Amino acid sequence: MDNLRIHSISTQTKLAEARKSVKLFAFDYDGTIYDGCDFKFPEVIALIEKILASGKSVSLITARAASAVKTFVPPLKEFLIDRGITEPIFIGGGNGAILYELKRDELKKIYNHGLNFEEIIRIINEWEKVCGKFEINTTDLAENGLETFRKFLSEDRVGYIPDEILNLCRPYEGKIFTEEAKVTFVLPKDEIAREKIISEIKNELGGEYSVAAGDKTFCHITKKLQEDGKVVAVKTILEIMGLDLNQVATFGDMPTGNDAGLLSFPFSFTNSDEFIKEKNNFERSPYILIDSYLSPVARIYKAVEYLRV
Repeated sequence: MDNLRIHSISTQTKLAEARKSVKLFAFDYDGTIYDGCDFKFPEVIALIEKILASGKSVSLITARAASAVKTFVPPLKEFLIDRGITEPIFIGGGNGAILYELKRDELKKIYNHGLNFEEIIRIINEWEKVCGKFEINTTDLAENGLETFRKFLSEDRVGYIPDEILNLCRPYEGKIFTEEAKVTFVLPKDEIAREKIISEIKNELGGEYSVAAGDKTFCHITKKLQEDGKVVAVKTILEIMGLDLNQVATFGDMPTGNDAGLLSFPFSFTNSDEFIKEKNNFERSPYILIDSYLSPVARIYKAVEYLRV
């Protein structure tokens, strides 16, 4: 039996087990339930509505931080009010550095393990030093990342990011973005250069910070907690809800990046095709959602449809 077939059987077995016990869904966002093409925010809202209608709970644990609050909270709050839903939605920003509980009448901050002003300055200095060492110029960086951050800097972020923190990144014209939860820098287009710069920044910052690629465009730096930030967020939600580890299903697209912790739970699933080549232990999570007829994000939606019943 080939590896692909073994992976598929293993995943179907775990989905069947999870279906009997899961009460909470914890999702990464970009590349997992949102792709900006076939699956945009209306599809995300529809997915959340189906899960809540099944009597189960939802959490979004994403690398987005202030942008998550700005983008998610107003429409989600309106959705909760319109549907008369009292069940909260949990939002973990900055890869779990900050955790919120959203109800229709309030947004409650459960914890904040973000960065202070001095820590952000140190991270910027180390990033600058590493870029200089490897002679990384603006033209070497992913254009879509630069465009995203330049757009962020042109928008009104009053009330979401303190001016003194946001102003730290303005001189760099989109190469790096600073907020309380994390610092994010745009990665080089070249794969080898990406790996070198991430590795070197990890070495320079030491063990106090987590440095993890979110995808091929961005790398996120957060304060290192007692466990991976996304793990801390999910475990905190489970404790609040009085659930155990076997009652959450987690989903992410970066099993070797910033979703590694999120995908370490007993019922964890990934839509990463690349992970098929890397995973050797068929019996350990994350389990790979395989379907050549569906896009990666569509596979997540299909799995949720099966689990929520």
